[in-house]
Amino acid sequence: MNNYRVAILAVIILIILFAGAYFIYQKQTGNNIPTFEASPSTSPEITLPSPTTPAPQTSTGPQVNEQPQSGSDTVEVKNIGIKVDQPEGSSIISSPLTVSGSANVFEGKIIINILDSTGHVLGSSQATACMSYDACPFQTSINFASPSTGAGTIEIYNPSGVDGSPHYLQSILVRF
Repeated sequence: MNNYRVAILAVIILIILFAGAYFIYQKQTGNNIPTFEASPSTSPEITLPSPTTPAPQTSTGPQVNEQPQSGSDTVEVKNIGIKVDQPEGSSIISSPLTVSGSANVFEGKIIINILDSTGHVLGSSQATACMSYDACPFQTSINFASPSTGAGTIEIYNPSGVDGSPHYLQSILVRF
């Protein structure tokens, strides 16, 4: 009979231990569930500027970084825009002209126009760069008509996907 009582007591103790372990497990997993609460008084309204307008500067209140911390699973896009390496400003150019640089723009499309000082288009071409995490090189050769003026401009830009307007416009003053 004594062995029967010891066995029943051992089963009761094991049930209490398992119930306690289960209770502790439930309490720990319940505390690890993230809750996202936004308070209107502390959450700033975020507006993204377009590529052609500068970002608004605010001087009231602390700046809140809404971006994920470094090392997260996001990718940082660098060198957005167009950088022209050749030709340099105020240089003397002749046809055919080689234009080169690097760009990271929408659809990787670059438009190059050579204009005289009156705004007349003397020549035009397209180049392909990239739309990636970082800028990549582009180069094209442009044949252009004889200018009637001694100076002009090379316009290099990425056309908008909406209306074709120039984004990241680079204007280089040149001589003929």
